[in-house]
Amino acid sequence: MGSQQTMTLMGNLTNEENWAARERLRMIEVLLWWRGWVRRGDLLDCFGISAAQASGDIQRFLELNRNGVIYHPNRKRYEAGESFSCRLHRPSLTEAVTLLFGQSPGHAAMAVREEANPGQTSDLVDIVAMPQRVANDRAVRVLVMALLRKEAVEARYVSVNSSTRKTRTLMPRALGYDGSRWHARCWDTEQQEWRDFVLGRMEECKWSRKDVDEPPADVEWETFVVLKLKPNSSLSKEAKAALKMDYNMSSDFLELRVRKAMVKYVRQNLGLPWDSSAKEPWASYFQVVSEKKEA
Repeated sequence: MGSQQTMTLMGNLTNEENWAARERLRMIEVLLWWRGWVRRGDLLDCFGISAAQASGDIQRFLELNRNGVIYHPNRKRYEAGESFSCRLHRPSLTEAVTLLFGQSPGHAAMAVREEANPGQTSDLVDIVAMPQRVANDRAVRVLVMALLRKEAVEARYVSVNSSTRKTRTLMPRALGYDGSRWHARCWDTEQQEWRDFVLGRMEECKWSRKDVDEPPADVEWETFVVLKLKPNSSLSKEAKAALKMDYNMSSDFLELRVRKAMVKYVRQNLGLPWDSSAKEPWASYFQVVSEKKEA
């Protein structure tokens, strides 16, 4: 209903005006949701509009959320009431983090599109600084185009596991993110199997001049499995309850739908053994109950 109301309120605006007005309304909503209040000056400072335009924007927003916003004349600001709810977007924690970093409200409104800088610090919030993985832009560009065109590439790849640097003829199938780095899912013509190649380890990527046969179907990529987990039985009752709350578990089990090709990354991120038959080297938070192909 909110989107329909917004379209009605902006029916006489041009596309450019419409987009700008939506952004201003969105910023009002972000500030009311996370900060709890908004002033006309927030719009003036962020967008450089006139006071009359800012007042008009706030009035438009009040029409979308009539009962959720209260004006306090003593504080000269609009505050979110108990019944306030977001109508224009789904709140993101990144928005709150951006505000806590002391950035402008406009940055917070754009937080869904632009992540906060991990290098920033504040007395109110901090982010662990991890080594940032990078990739060769030109190599990735060729790889992505090859993926879209379904063509082969010659990639000079540096492997950590085999300690080799060699050129491989690859047929890209997809890109995958394992929680910390991006992989290219490719058919390796030399090994005659589907493998994952870390984008950051590709020194160079060029179009292949070789005649490459159509690879077989990537069954593991196309197959989804349901990974059923439960809190580790060695944990105390209180610890299990904490995990259920932490992961929003509505029952004693947590089910994850994962591509079979990416199950090993889920296991790694959760501290589980990569292989279902392997023994756990330490007591992780979760135990695998079952890993079954999606029906």
